[in-house]
Amino acid sequence: MYATHLAPLLEPFIEHMQYRLEKTWEPLISGGAPAKALFSADCPAAAELAARGGDEWFASFYARAGLFVGDLDNVTAEAAVEKGRVDITRTFCDMLQTCLALKGDWALALAYQAKEEQASRRGDPSRINLGPKTRPNSSGGPINADGTPRSEAQTAMDARKLLRIDALNHFLFLENESIAGNLTLIIIQCLAYPDAYTCRRATRICHRILETVAWAPHYTNLLGDRLFTQAVKNIVTEPKWMVGVEWDMINVIRDIYCRLVLGQYLQPGGQGVGVQQAVLPHNPNEYEQSKSVDRPLQGGGILTIPSNLPRHVLASLPGIDMQAIDALEQNMREKRSAKAQKDAMRDLLRVAAENLKQQDESRGSNGSGSAAAGIFDRAVEEESLLHNSRRSLTQVEDLPEKLVTRSMVEKQQRPQEQPDGPPTLFNVES
Repeated sequence: MYATHLAPLLEPFIEHMQYRLEKTWEPLISGGAPAKALFSADCPAAAELAARGGDEWFASFYARAGLFVGDLDNVTAEAAVEKGRVDITRTFCDMLQTCLALKGDWALALAYQAKEEQASRRGDPSRINLGPKTRPNSSGGPINADGTPRSEAQTAMDARKLLRIDALNHFLFLENESIAGNLTLIIIQCLAYPDAYTCRRATRICHRILETVAWAPHYTNLLGDRLFTQAVKNIVTEPKWMVGVEWDMINVIRDIYCRLVLGQYLQPGGQGVGVQQAVLPHNPNEYEQSKSVDRPLQGGGILTIPSNLPRHVLASLPGIDMQAIDALEQNMREKRSAKAQKDAMRDLLRVAAENLKQQDESRGSNGSGSAAAGIFDRAVEEESLLHNSRRSLTQVEDLPEKLVTRSMVEKQQRPQEQPDGPPTLFNVES
């Protein structure tokens, strides 16, 4: 149904969005000067450029977010262009999250399903009656994940939503090569845009893509090379705008490496331990496929014949050799918890980050050779997640003098002696 009715409409839209977002952020990503809005004095030159047409006009049009500001002042015009740039990117990511049931009404159906599975696993049926702490259950019966009571037809409605989630997810990434390819490229590009809001949401979409198509060999180059390279670059170059999003990015790196190299699949969203798949007895270089390969909402599948692309990306980093990569893989096979694997990946990437920083300093660029150049400076050691585990805890010294608050002063100013007799509402002086 989706392929028949939506593909002819969605294909040109996704292709155009990939082009538009690329041109919108290109001035910042390339390290050049940010594009300026179109002022009244610039209209003749813009009209001449538009008359010629072609990519040059569209590149300049999208770079300034399509804004004409007349005689507006420069500061306000620049702020308007920046807002237009981030708003269109954030809106697209939010829309895609809704389509993939990562937020919105469909996500509530998945949240209730997860709550049912947790109650069954723990043998505690009362857990399905628990909702958010901010919304206590007044009905006493089962409630949705947002705290609203479940209706009699809610189970049937949720079953229908789950079928639609599976169908739309399959359509977007497996049924149409043009739609799937451009959609994946958009998400990879979003990881490079210097906007933490967009990047954090793009990481969630990356996990859904991996759950859906990591098993497909024709996706290996996109996921194991382009996506993995961009994710590693975001950590190793340590841009300031990535501060606070590092663990999300490292989790994407872990998800890719587990599925494409180690033969491990994870829980939805890249959570939980890595479930190791057995090696086929007749071929020691091939893994047995997971049983949830066609069910992305339950963990998805793996690439049965491991790819060397992620290994090559890591080996190309300064200070990283094959011995370090072999040690990383051995560590991730022995310790398959999420925390242990992410810590192991962080320790490896820290070595590359320090070597890259030394190379930049030796060239006198002070980090200008990194991907953060022209956008934001490199995060300092106190900000970077890579150095958190080595940072010594400093004891906070006591205040040099006694702290006196306003409430303490008011308490001292109150009269110490209380009037005799029973307490009254009003003290009336005779």
